[in-house]
Amino acid sequence: MNGPAARETRSTCPYCGVGCGVVVQSVGAHITGVRGDPAHPANFGRLCTKGSTLHLTTAPHLQAQLRALQPMRRADRSQPLRPVSWDSALDEVAQKFAAIVQRSGPNAVGLYLSGQLLTEDYYVFNKLAKGLLGTNNVDTNSRLCMSSAVAGYKHSLGADAPPACYEDLDHAATVFITGSNMAWAHPVLWRSAGSSPTRAAPKPPPWPTCTCSCCPAPMSCCITPCCT
Repeated sequence: MNGPAARETRSTCPYCGVGCGVVVQSVGAHITGVRGDPAHPANFGRLCTKGSTLHLTTAPHLQAQLRALQPMRRADRSQPLRPVSWDSALDEVAQKFAAIVQRSGPNAVGLYLSGQLLTEDYYVFNKLAKGLLGTNNVDTNSRLCMSSAVAGYKHSLGADAPPACYEDLDHAATVFITGSNMAWAHPVLWRSAGSSPTRAAPKPPPWPTCTCSCCPAPMSCCITPCCT
């Protein structure tokens, strides 16, 4: 009897913000491998170490340890987690939220959401917070983790988002990097920035230490920090 057929599914790497395309190889419900998607405009088949080992995170022995497949509850902090039904878990959460709102008002509660949700998920959680609970205290890591960068964008460029796209790197005569070790933080984008045949290597960075981003650059500016 033949087993499940092998298949490939195009997806996106869930790690950093470069958004690399990946081709996920699977047999049945089991992921067997991952490779870069050569047709994806963010990475054209390139993957960093984390992206190229994505499939290892789906190993059965890791999933059993790390992935919650149903609600878990402790009777108190000294007790181990025990599985409970979805109805029981949702009822308890709803009752505790209602009790806090009744006792202290809607602004006594707040929601801090993951940065890994989809737009539709954020919409539902905002409806829950603002429409049902009546609180404006809802935010997400996808926004707050960029708050300092957004402040810098607004101050220097007048817009709260990076005013560029990856294709701009292909047309840039000079790439100036400041405050970032791009070679480590976004290695796929770093390799793309240095691969244009019409441009010299990127020129990083005003930075107190010498990093891997400085190695191929024709010029780097290592500043000396001071307290004055």
